[in-house]
Parts: sequence; structure tokens; C-alpha cells
Amino acid sequence: MSELVVFKANELAISRYDLTEHETKLILCCVALLNPTIENPTRKERTVSFTYNQYAQMMNISRENAYGVLAKATRELMTRTVEIRNPLVKGFEIFQWTNYAKFSSEKLELVFSEEILPYLFQLKKFIKYNLEHVKSFENKYSMRIYEWLLKELTQKKTHKANIEISLDEFKFMLMLENNYHEFKRLNQWVLKPISKDLNTYSNMKLVVDKRGRPTDTLIFQVELDRQMDLVTELENNQIKMNGDKIPTTITSDSHLHNGLRKTLHDALTAKIQLTSFEAKFLSDMQSKYDLNGSFSWLTQKQRTTLENILAKYGRI
Repeated sequence: MSELVVFKANELAISRYDLTEHETKLILCCVALLNPTIENPTRKERTVSFTYNQYAQMMNISRENAYGVLAKATRELMTRTVEIRNPLVKGFEIFQWTNYAKFSSEKLELVFSEEILPYLFQLKKFIKYNLEHVKSFENKYSMRIYEWLLKELTQKKTHKANIEISLDEFKFMLMLENNYHEFKRLNQWVLKPISKDLNTYSNMKLVVDKRGRPTDTLIFQVELDRQMDLVTELENNQIKMNGDKIPTTITSDSHLHNGLRKTLHDALTAKIQLTSFEAKFLSDMQSKYDLNGSFSWLTQKQRTTLENILAKYGRI
């Protein structure tokens, strides 16, 4: 399901929470199935549902394993909280990710809490990435660092940088203040697994260095594939979400891509039934858009076909 894209507010990328590997992947899958452009989402619009077969396909696991993984992750997720701090004032927010879950014989239904909605819908400063790039991570901290690094690169509008963080801040973000007092153990059980995951499965390349004796600073030497295209796309989406005037050339592509995402989302959630040609064509269009960051490569025939399919399902 390479068309699934995760949108998150920057605050979530640097928030404090502790989820297991499977809880993290469940949250990411659910976030990717939301429509982040909705204003004032209703309970229905903050509700995600999918079959166990669909989840198995998304995560490349068996259908039998999917049910067990989802049942355990969902039960534990209902007790988890996320902590968001405002650097400008003392104090912080704590709230649940979700507040309702329902299992049936075939599917799971999950409802996001009202408190988390500002960090998932109508975003002003946010990160965006393809679920395909992160779903194979094996360490629960890898996703946290991937999102944090992506936020830093996006804000710097670059694809390559050395990003520094104090050791205390790093451990605080991951809720590890009381763990790994020796750097060599932190390196063995946290930093090395993170580097392995990002370098093996994601579109990031990472080398972690340190400074100080004893170590007091971590240096993340990171490079993101095709980041310049991603930055352009993020800016275009940010302009649209902020409601500012958009140049005609951007409006056309943004409108087309928004319709494409909605159609693929509705097909995944069984709201519409695409033909085999339509499903393959739209998935290919999404993959190429992710690669190029725009629709400038479309031939007139491809554009016409794309517009006709989206119009057929009322998405443009």
C-alpha cells in the first residue's frame, strides 16, 4: 500500500510518549487513513476502520498474525498517553491517542480522541512521509527519531544536515531519563538499532556521532532521499491548508493530487470499488508523484485519464 501517507503536526514529532513497535505501527496506519484536510472533523471523520486482511496487506504480515497483533496493540494503546510541551511556557498537555475501539469478526474500528485532533487535521507546520518507508522498522525508537529528523530537515529546507541534540534532551524526548546511564549501553540498545532501521528500511541515511567526555551531545548526520521534492510538496500543502492564495499552476496540481489521495483512501476503506485498471493506474500515479513531488511529468493522455477517473468517483 505504497500510497498511504502519514501527516503529523510538528509538535507530535517531538512529543513524549512510549509505544511498543506494534502500537506505533497501528497508530501510523490509522493516521495514514485519515484525511488531514478536513476542518472540524466529526466523530465519523476521526474514526478509522479496516479489515484484518487489509492490515495484513499494509504491514506485510499474515492474516492470522494480523488479528493477534491488532488485538494486543489496541488493548495496550487504549491506556497510552502522549505528552506535548510548549517551549514558550511552563506546562504541558497529556491526552490519549484514541478513546474507543471495536472489534468485529472481520475488522477493527478505532476512534481518535478529540484532544489529538489539532495535531492531525488542518495542519500549519507538519511532517509528511510515506508509510512504506517506515513500516518495517524493528526498534520502537526508530520511528521517533525518523520523525524528529524529518521535522528538522523540513524546517531547514534541506535534504542533508548535521543535527545536534544534548544527550539529556534526547533521553527526555524518548522518556529514557532513568535508563541507560552508561553511554555504551544507550549506544548498543538504542542508537545502533535506530541507525540500522533507518539505513536498511527507510529513505534516510544516518550516521550517529557524539561529543564530550563524558558524552553530552549527539550528532545525527542525516541525508534524506529526494528531500528537495518533499520540501516543495510540503510547502504546497501548507499553503493550501493555511488558506492563502495559491498560484494557478500549484492549485491545479494540488487539486488533482488531493483528489487522487481521497480516491485511494476511499478505495482502501471500501467506500468505493475501483476496477483493476483504475487501482493500478492510480497507485502508479501516486508513486510517481511521491518520487517527483509534482505532476509536471504527466503526459496529456495521463492527465486526462487521471481526471476522468477522479471525476467518475466525484473526487474532483
